[in-house]
Amino acid sequence: MISLAGRDILHAWPKFVLTGMGLGLLIGVTLSMAGVYRGMVDDAEALLTNSGADLWVVQKDTQGPYAESSSLKDDAVHGIEGMPGVSLEANVTYLNMQVQRGSDEARALVVGIEPGKPGSPAQLVAGRSLTRSHYEAVADVKTGFVLGDRIRIRRHAYDVVGLTQRMVSSGGDPMVFIPLKDAQEAQFF
Repeated sequence: MISLAGRDILHAWPKFVLTGMGLGLLIGVTLSMAGVYRGMVDDAEALLTNSGADLWVVQKDTQGPYAESSSLKDDAVHGIEGMPGVSLEANVTYLNMQVQRGSDEARALVVGIEPGKPGSPAQLVAGRSLTRSHYEAVADVKTGFVLGDRIRIRRHAYDVVGLTQRMVSSGGDPMVFIPLKDAQEAQFF
């Protein structure tokens, strides 16, 4: 039986080689697709885990904070804190935009946060968290920014005071965290 298979391979070796290459490519593409999918799932889980939220509340008839804009009035946000079982609430805003450093630009997800509340960057690899209510930023290392950089978001300049890691949007853009009021001003003006 083995002798017959060997003779068949010798007789039609080009077909055998092409079939082997085709199967190799098929397996390679399948493994690549599985890796890409797993990476996307990992990024999405990291984004949700890093937010620290147990529950998301968004504007009615919207598809959530990552799919489209969603605005809640402050009294609605503070009303949620008074509900049974809620120990802490936080208002967060997300904006996809270009962030400038000198003449260079980087695409980023700008996140407006209330420092110390859910939505703040969980782990810093360098620097410190936001302490002032204006003009400070914490950036993911994938932006290429370093401590002390002066970046521009819309009309205002921000000092990079902290760096974090693995804080990316669902699209893979690195995050830049700024105070909530600054982000709301950038969003609406």
